[in-house]
Amino acid sequence: MPLDTPPTAQRKIRSRIFSLLLHGIAGALLVACTNAFADPEVVEPPPPSIDHTTPNPHVAGWFNTFVPGGGRLLRGEPWLGLGEATIEIGTFGYGYHLSKRSPLSLDGVPEDYPAASPGTIIRTKHLVCVERDPRTKKCIKFVTSTSASASTNYDTTPVDLTRPIGAAFLQEIGLKYHMVNVFETYRSTLLARGGDLGQGIETKSTGDLFLEPFRGDQLSNPWVYVPLILVAGYTAYDYHSQIKDGLTPTQRLTSASNRFVAFNQTILYPIGSGAPEEMFYRGFVQNEAYYLTRSPWASVLISSLAFAFSHSGDGRLPAGISGLYTGFLASHHDGKLGPGITLHFWSVFFLGVESYLLVKNSQAGGNSRPFGIQFSAPFQLL
Repeated sequence: MPLDTPPTAQRKIRSRIFSLLLHGIAGALLVACTNAFADPEVVEPPPPSIDHTTPNPHVAGWFNTFVPGGGRLLRGEPWLGLGEATIEIGTFGYGYHLSKRSPLSLDGVPEDYPAASPGTIIRTKHLVCVERDPRTKKCIKFVTSTSASASTNYDTTPVDLTRPIGAAFLQEIGLKYHMVNVFETYRSTLLARGGDLGQGIETKSTGDLFLEPFRGDQLSNPWVYVPLILVAGYTAYDYHSQIKDGLTPTQRLTSASNRFVAFNQTILYPIGSGAPEEMFYRGFVQNEAYYLTRSPWASVLISSLAFAFSHSGDGRLPAGISGLYTGFLASHHDGKLGPGITLHFWSVFFLGVESYLLVKNSQAGGNSRPFGIQFSAPFQLL
């Protein structure tokens, strides 16, 4: 039969059990507080998966630049590459066939494309009598008066120039579609091989990039709206100055030709200049220049020079200056192309509106006067 535990021993046992419980609770609270105030454990993200079967992005980009569809071929997408090449070569080639321009120019503007330009100023001297003899009525004092007129071979019969205007339309589509495809091939190959090269790479879809000029966050960016206000102001000043000085008459166009010019200048060229050119020159060429030089300033300069020399002689200087700024925007925004696309789009739109209005006002039959500053920039791009 078990013996009864003395009361003193029972109290000692209860005291020890209570002490152990208190120590356990205190220890649990200490661990909880330590975990609560300690720095969270940093979990390293897994390294990006690299598809080593994907071709070298530099090779794919440059090969696609000089061989339409070539980058897709290297990526194992021959039918997609063939489709892209067919559209690019077909539209640009047929447009070039319709135009008279020679040698080949990336501007894609046929020589017959309508533009406001100066004519030959003919100055004629006249003797004007300012004093006559009261008796004989013969002139005894003459002054020389000079009048000026513009020499032009244009008449007032409207002509149809839809062929050269259509040639410019087709060349624009083919060339800019090629630029988009080069960037798309380069970017997808680059991302498959591990990401950007250090300067940043635009990740938005092509459709989103074409919509950037209409987004509020881009239009409210001071890096965009400040220079855009300056461009709009200068364009308005230049237009009114040329109208005030007078325009040399040019050949009148049919209504269909004028509508086609308006479409090219105010819709096609802004769309073709904004996203495609920024994707190619800032998204591809500038990234490649950074990869070679590891200098953001050198990469901006190289891409700007490439952009400038893709234009005709008169457009190289403004293209180079604007290319420096949009290249800076891409570098400053870590490779994001939205600000440059927005500025590029609306700048070309303003210039296109001015160009169309000058062409329309200069057509023979209006009250035009000669002017001394040449404006012949249907494809002068910012």
